[in-house]
Amino acid sequence: MKMVKFVNASSAYRALNGLICVYKPPRVPVKQVQHIIKTNLCRDLNALPDDPIEDRVEIIGSTNKRMKVKVVPNLADHPLVCGPRYLNEDFRCSFATHLGLFSSGVLLLGLNEGTKLTYHIHVGRPTRAFKVHGQLGKATDTYFWNGKTMERTTFNHVTREKIDRVVAHMQAAHQKTMYQMSGLHMESQTTYELASQGLIRPANNKLPVIYGIKCVHFEPPNFTLEIQSVNEYDKYLWTLIHDLGVQLKSSAYCTAVQCIRQGKFDLEHALLRKHWTLQHIADNMETCNELLDENIQLLNPESAILSA
Repeated sequence: MKMVKFVNASSAYRALNGLICVYKPPRVPVKQVQHIIKTNLCRDLNALPDDPIEDRVEIIGSTNKRMKVKVVPNLADHPLVCGPRYLNEDFRCSFATHLGLFSSGVLLLGLNEGTKLTYHIHVGRPTRAFKVHGQLGKATDTYFWNGKTMERTTFNHVTREKIDRVVAHMQAAHQKTMYQMSGLHMESQTTYELASQGLIRPANNKLPVIYGIKCVHFEPPNFTLEIQSVNEYDKYLWTLIHDLGVQLKSSAYCTAVQCIRQGKFDLEHALLRKHWTLQHIADNMETCNELLDENIQLLNPESAILSA
């Protein structure tokens, strides 16, 4: 990956217009991620050499004598007088799709003019993939590990085959519900033609849709589901784990949620927290721009939109 080179702070600031992909840690709110990134950018920009201090003209001497014209640095423009040149307020930062407090993984952010890109991605609603970790044998009132324990059950009868059978049924039920809410019959020609055009997305962006769900890890009592969906949110994914436990004639609760992909952006493109610096962010922005150019459908998805 080629490195973006900066001559001074002003040229670096002008280059920070675009999309970046970062890895949000768990228990760190999205707003705090935005604040940390803006703070780090200001720190690194203020450490770079900037435009020279402007000069001002001084006229020395009285009017009845010979006066001298002198050019001196304008101290009013000095950082020690006016303060840092770059502040957090100089940056606009927005996210394409929200991640909950306890969720981690891929998060797309737009800086300055890049906020327009995050808006188009949000409207386009590309699918997201999650790894949702659960544990059998206990149910909580929030369906998450930090909730109050409501019941404990046995899970020795649960096998990988039973989980695979239940999640396949759950996927089919979710997709059938989506077609029913669209007013289309599952075996009609219209439904087939719409489905052949690509992923069918509901017009209602508050309606979660599951496109794929499978068990990728099972080591009792722990298991992991990989879920592909749109319009989902963290508590909805927690509920899926709880429902899975009920259908397995046991109980289960969610222990972690990790977003591993959004559209064409995956964990390989996401910057870790230690890399939230000017140089790494600029390089990542260049990579994201190239990826967007190659996959323009991320902004204008050619998918069928169904009325919910």
